[in-house]
Amino acid sequence: MDKRNRPALAYLLVGVASAGRAMLAMPDAVALQEVSLTVLALVGYLLLGRRALPVLACGTVQLVLELVLCGTLTGPAWLAPLLRAAALWLLWATVAQMVKIAGYTDGKNAKMPLAAAVPLAVYCIAHFFAGMATAASFAFIVFSITLLWYAVLLLRAYNTTRVKK
Repeated sequence: MDKRNRPALAYLLVGVASAGRAMLAMPDAVALQEVSLTVLALVGYLLLGRRALPVLACGTVQLVLELVLCGTLTGPAWLAPLLRAAALWLLWATVAQMVKIAGYTDGKNAKMPLAAAVPLAVYCIAHFFAGMATAASFAFIVFSITLLWYAVLLLRAYNTTRVKK
């Protein structure tokens, strides 16, 4: 790959980070692995330059929330799930924006971020109720599968961008 092809490298980094996050599938906890994958995605966002400023902002706030969740968080019992939900919604926002940046705004690809929002919403609501732990876990798995779809799209964008130059 041409090292000067920054968009291709960006798509590759973000795609690999997304695939890694999908494989981690840790619904209740943020681990150092997840933080490192967020940093990898941030490097990809930086390589895209000005057109990725909203994505970079969302990714930065997501990283801060993940770092807070990795540390010793004291406070009410509802605070950690709320911050976790916020970090995941920021991840979803970056997915929705990156799909547009990569040029996949047609047909089913344009509807996939909306489809990914459904299991994420179910996870966030069910996560606050102890009796719905199974539903929350199942919804998180479905959300992780949509992250694999996103990774495939970005790897496809990497290949398309790489071949163009």
